[in-house]
Amino acid sequence: MEIEVKLIETIAYSKRSERFEAYCPECGSTAEFTTPLTAALVTGSGEREIYRLIEANAIHFVETDRVWVCISSLSAYQKKPGD
Repeated sequence: MEIEVKLIETIAYSKRSERFEAYCPECGSTAEFTTPLTAALVTGSGEREIYRLIEANAIHFVETDRVWVCISSLSAYQKKPGD
């Protein structure tokens, strides 16, 4: 007997306070920013990994009353299915 399971995962975030558009000085253009937690969900990594990337200046971010991550700079860190 063989059992095959296929999982499809959808992540949606819709709280307006979790994202916004602003000028990213590193990209040199307007970009969408989000929280490190949402960035972790988008990339398939952990929130701690996002903070490591921020500390290493590997992804773009701004810091106001909280840390905001430039979504455009995350593309190199998105995990592929099966990784």
